[in-house]
Amino acid sequence: MYTKDFEPYTYPLNRNPRNNFNIKNKSKWFINNNSNILIKPKSKNKKNSTKWRRMLNDYSQNTTLHGLRYAGNNELSASERCFWIISFGLAVITAVYFIFNLFHKWQDMPVIISLSPKATKLTSIPFPAITICNMNNARKSVARNILETSSKLESNIDRRLLSDFCDEDPLSIDSTIDNYTGDWESLKKFMIRVSQPCHEMIVSCLWANNPKVCSELFNPSLTDEGICCSFNKVKPDYIYRNPRDLTDLNITFPNPSANWTPENGYPPNTPAEYTPWRPWGAGNHLGLTLVLDAEIEEYYCSSEVSYGFKVMLHSPVENPKISSFGSLISPGRETSLEIHPTVGMATPTLDEIEKEKRQCVYSAEKRLRFYKTYTQRNCILECEANFTLTFCQCVMYYMPKDSFSRICGKKDEECSNKAKLAIELRYSSPLSNISQLLNGTYLPNCTCLPGCHWIGYNKVHSSSPLANSYKIKQTFLAGRTSTYFKKNMAVIHFFFEETQFTGFTKGELFGFTEFLSNTGGLLGLFMGFSFLSAIEVIYFISLRLWCAMSNKKKITDRKQSK
Repeated sequence: MYTKDFEPYTYPLNRNPRNNFNIKNKSKWFINNNSNILIKPKSKNKKNSTKWRRMLNDYSQNTTLHGLRYAGNNELSASERCFWIISFGLAVITAVYFIFNLFHKWQDMPVIISLSPKATKLTSIPFPAITICNMNNARKSVARNILETSSKLESNIDRRLLSDFCDEDPLSIDSTIDNYTGDWESLKKFMIRVSQPCHEMIVSCLWANNPKVCSELFNPSLTDEGICCSFNKVKPDYIYRNPRDLTDLNITFPNPSANWTPENGYPPNTPAEYTPWRPWGAGNHLGLTLVLDAEIEEYYCSSEVSYGFKVMLHSPVENPKISSFGSLISPGRETSLEIHPTVGMATPTLDEIEKEKRQCVYSAEKRLRFYKTYTQRNCILECEANFTLTFCQCVMYYMPKDSFSRICGKKDEECSNKAKLAIELRYSSPLSNISQLLNGTYLPNCTCLPGCHWIGYNKVHSSSPLANSYKIKQTFLAGRTSTYFKKNMAVIHFFFEETQFTGFTKGELFGFTEFLSNTGGLLGLFMGFSFLSAIEVIYFISLRLWCAMSNKKKITDRKQSK
């Protein structure tokens, strides 16, 4: 019952203050008509945080990631949810740790050298280039003729060069020759004059058990041991970039030559008679047999402390360094050199890796100044020539050079030896030792990495003394006695031991595909993560959120329209 003094509320108290909020009112605060209480509206940040919280809760309830659905389950106790949150966090940290190690391996160790899965046929590679040098630097008859010749400028130059080659001074030399710097033409004439010709050194040749004219197989070549004889080298046009501008021997090759390189191999449809020749097969009867004459009585000065020859096997596109890597062959003995090739190839995906990481160079990546084909040996020899020219203002006669470079003489020997030693020790000695060796002179950054495609020839050396009844010696005695033959001659057999061999393949150890698959495996192991799990994240933060907001807006519009 109501009294007269009491009147009921005309408008009941509305507990939702937002219903009393005038949308048109832009005031930050408003007054509730019934309670006269100042009420502050909820901020948009709280609305957004609520939306994101709902979205995260929805994602954790429906995600396929292991353990995360328990962390977002509101029906579990706080301790249980905390347990699953910690477990999921530890799983994420562990997965990230192993993925980081995987990424480090991908970046720092991307290359592997493995055995080739297929055997390489012997006929697919060239027979090695063979360079043979007589240890005799000057023939005695020619040296005596130079020393006994009357005093002339040309004779004095030869006498100075003879003393340089034999590391001794003649008794009397014109004082004007002491400052002789040496030009290439004079040096070339002297070397041709004092060296043993190839047709006299190589008496007999058998190629695949067929007699051959040795002058058609061997050509004179310029080495650090003087003028030697080389077999199976390609033409200078295929070795040097500009052979006409270089100071080298003028040689005419009787046989046609192919543009073979370790990287590209033989051009298609190359005839078998083109050099570099390919081996016929394995065995002594399918190799190269040579009979050499040392002419011991003609020794005036030897490059070693013995008599005989130096032999080196090398790539057909390289110039050998006989003094450092040549094998000694003694006269009066029959020697067998079994050849074991080593061939390296690169997979097509290797060029996508930085060369500092793969540690090899393609021919197109580094252009040499003198040599057309990039090999590590050619690069080192060219680097040595360039540094010697800078350090000593001259180059050694056997180095690649142009016609304007001065040839180092006896007075430059100490300087050139330092330059040579500095290049050889660059990668094996501390830089401080090299700087001390060069008296503080700057050593250029000459990086010569191995080629990504390479070929090498290892050999197994064996020999035995020649017998008096050597069965083929009558073929090439040519007036020589049996005693002379056993003292001066050497018989050498070069042959392969196997018809097939296993090469090496340099490939990608850890590419992007392997990195991606291993990363996915780690994420799947620790978290149950997959590609579709990433799609889930994108779905919840884009399409599902947009759909939820659109549906809410439609509901709001419907209510307002009513």
